[in-house]
Amino acid sequence: MKIMRATSKQEEVDIAPLRSGFETLSAATQRAVDVSDGAMGKTMTGRQMRGLFVFAKMISHNMSIMSLATDLVHDPEETAILDHFSIATLARASIDAALMTMYISEPSLSLNRWDFRRQLLFLHDTNNRSRFLKALTKRGVEFPFFESKDVIKQEILDKIKSLGAGLLYSEEKIAEYQKGTFMFVDGVRGAAREAGWDGDVFDFNQSYLSAFVHTHPVSFMRADDHDIKFGGASLFQVDFCHFVFTAVAEYTDSVVARMRAFSVPTTGDPNGHLD
Repeated sequence: MKIMRATSKQEEVDIAPLRSGFETLSAATQRAVDVSDGAMGKTMTGRQMRGLFVFAKMISHNMSIMSLATDLVHDPEETAILDHFSIATLARASIDAALMTMYISEPSLSLNRWDFRRQLLFLHDTNNRSRFLKALTKRGVEFPFFESKDVIKQEILDKIKSLGAGLLYSEEKIAEYQKGTFMFVDGVRGAAREAGWDGDVFDFNQSYLSAFVHTHPVSFMRADDHDIKFGGASLFQVDFCHFVFTAVAEYTDSVVARMRAFSVPTTGDPNGHLD
């Protein structure tokens, strides 16, 4: 199996699509940076601060994506690696961050609906932390987290029950939410629909890019067919990165449009402050 093909320069592969996609993502990311910078130093609600933090996380992913391609984009005569594997992984992370930003900043939320979402995030965080930290306690490592975990978790469960009842969720649905497996009230696809995104396109992007995150066979079984290079780039790598750059740019611009309004003090979150 042929994996590596290092060359003295980029051979006969038109990188114009790579450069075009790179510029599209760069421009979208700069628009996001402008909005993020504009919120610096201003008094925000807890929801705005959480949304802006995840927004900044998305921006960081975008910048990392571009840093992985910048050498080849700006100097195609060199044998720089176009690490499309990591670019795909970061793209999936960027889209996930974009979705969470949209979910947190959803403008139709009442205070109670936001608080309910917030409690689900708290519970998901508590359960996940318990799961991965518990593995180390078997090796004798102690964590202060477990000293208060049960009390904190019960408080969250009680709030989910009371808030859920007020929002007219059935007892069965509330019990399902209390399991702690939900990050989004209507699941990830429900969050994508709420964001106004094309569900089929979102499903494609999530499924395809997740193969690179988890090193599933889709990410490596056709390496020969795609002429994958570790030094320069094949036509597949150029076209793949163009697709990734433009897709991430589209999601980024969607979030930027939302955050321009959401990040305005007082009017961005009309529900007021909640930690």
